[in-house]
Amino acid sequence: MAEAKKQPRRRTTVADVARLAGVSAMTVSNVLNAPHRVSEPTVRTVQAAIDELGYTPNHAARALSSGRSQVIGLPLYVEDDEFSDQNPGLGGFLHGLLGGLVKSAAIDGYGVHVTTPTEGATEIALYEKLIAARQVDAIVVLETMPQDPRIEFLSARGFPFVAFGRTGPQQRQCWVDVDNETSMGAIARHLRATGRSRAAYLATASSLPWVHQRQDGFLQEFDSPHSVESFSELDAVAEYVLGVLDRPEQPDVFVADNDAFAVVAMRALQRRGVRVGQDVAVTGFNDFPFASMLDTPLTTARIPLRDIASCLFSRALQEINGEPDRPGRLVTAPLVIRSSA
Repeated sequence: MAEAKKQPRRRTTVADVARLAGVSAMTVSNVLNAPHRVSEPTVRTVQAAIDELGYTPNHAARALSSGRSQVIGLPLYVEDDEFSDQNPGLGGFLHGLLGGLVKSAAIDGYGVHVTTPTEGATEIALYEKLIAARQVDAIVVLETMPQDPRIEFLSARGFPFVAFGRTGPQQRQCWVDVDNETSMGAIARHLRATGRSRAAYLATASSLPWVHQRQDGFLQEFDSPHSVESFSELDAVAEYVLGVLDRPEQPDVFVADNDAFAVVAMRALQRRGVRVGQDVAVTGFNDFPFASMLDTPLTTARIPLRDIASCLFSRALQEINGEPDRPGRLVTAPLVIRSSA
């Protein structure tokens, strides 16, 4: 007797979940896609039914029915200039942000499309391509500037976006940013509390807003620094630090607005036999992975990239769903005290 052919197991559907939970299919859809619209007890009931049935959302079918790609775009446009080549923390920063964004997106069944403009093309041209091909549901814009043309373009097109960096006062406020002023102010207060009074501030020579925000935050709490200097090359930082040591009045702390400058300052001091953390303090900002691995671990402010990525995706989803504009979100970079200060 021939063995009966085994029937394939039927895929569990939203309707099955709805029947078990005693709710409508629309309620199940809201729990999956917009849980903020559903009461907490209902979310728990539906989630219990999902777990019991082993239901897995069919994201391909959802994308087809909704007209959405279930993907957000992350265009990267990093200029291949000398300063970028010298910045050892840039790769780690982007890796941490991307990892957090991918993880946050995956929870909601989204993917992240990372791309970059071809040689000679602008970032806005890349946006046009992504939108025309319907490849993404929203775009993450990095390092925004006041009156940023990328934000103006996306706003004019009515296309969902979220910015890492503050948008202009007349633009949509769908942004997430580091609270650079408050975070750098915490470094200044810590230094004053530990008796440091002559600070040499090492700033990045750039028009990017975070540079000025960090400097303003420091000066608000440390109003009489020894000096404030800007640099576009790491070698220039080392040269300045060594030159300052030959002056009659020397600073008792070097405050860098990024970890790379701080490490260069520490190495210059150590070459002259200065004990970092004892004779002279050094601080940075970002907490790149190498900061805790130095011979004298670096005191710095830790940018919480995973938290920022989660906020970016959450805000992107609100934009995709057409929710009303809300104020931007500032995220504090907590102070990490190590032996350099």
